[in-house]
Amino acid sequence: MTSPMAGEDAVRALPLRERKKLRTRRALAEAALRMFTERGFDAVTLEELVDAVEVSKSTFFRTFPAKEAAAIEAEEELWTAYLDALGRMPAGRAIDALRDVLAEVVTGLGPEWGERYKATRRLVVTAPSLLAYAGKHRHGAEQKLAGLLGERLGLPDDDLRPQVLAQLTTTAWSVAGRGWVFSDAPFDDLLDRVGRAFAAISGSLELSLPEMSG
Repeated sequence: MTSPMAGEDAVRALPLRERKKLRTRRALAEAALRMFTERGFDAVTLEELVDAVEVSKSTFFRTFPAKEAAAIEAEEELWTAYLDALGRMPAGRAIDALRDVLAEVVTGLGPEWGERYKATRRLVVTAPSLLAYAGKHRHGAEQKLAGLLGERLGLPDDDLRPQVLAQLTTTAWSVAGRGWVFSDAPFDDLLDRVGRAFAAISGSLELSLPEMSG
């Protein structure tokens, strides 16, 4: 599956119809992020967005299921690429593999994606409907991740461990990304934060509460 923001070499390798669809998707996502950031998500109508890209509403809805989806395209890219990459998970401790694949995917998406992701997350917190949509989207990715882990590990559907691992992964990403998004730190700092967030998983399980005094 080709990422919505795949490089030009990957795009040129696609059939003409697929190239056109992908470029339309890019144009809509870029215009949406720019217009929503400048004027506010609720202030920009769908009519204004499609007019800016010179496509019809029907073309928009063939590309995105909702106005919110165009706004969080950078989030979609991350989890689509991550789920696609999980087939390359190396053998070994599952949480380490999940961390390594996430770092690999983020590295591949690169600094330009990082700037769009920053803008996206900063936008999301300004609109309740966007925040809810992004949360629902991430939960969907989390459920798919749990299913893939269960299959890879050969575990029954009622085993809770894949779900726990999936939630630990999305939580570690949230912890890593949140501080980075609202900072001026460079892209490489995001990768460092991902590593530290995953390391904190094991460290947090080893914490012991002291006896209460008094």
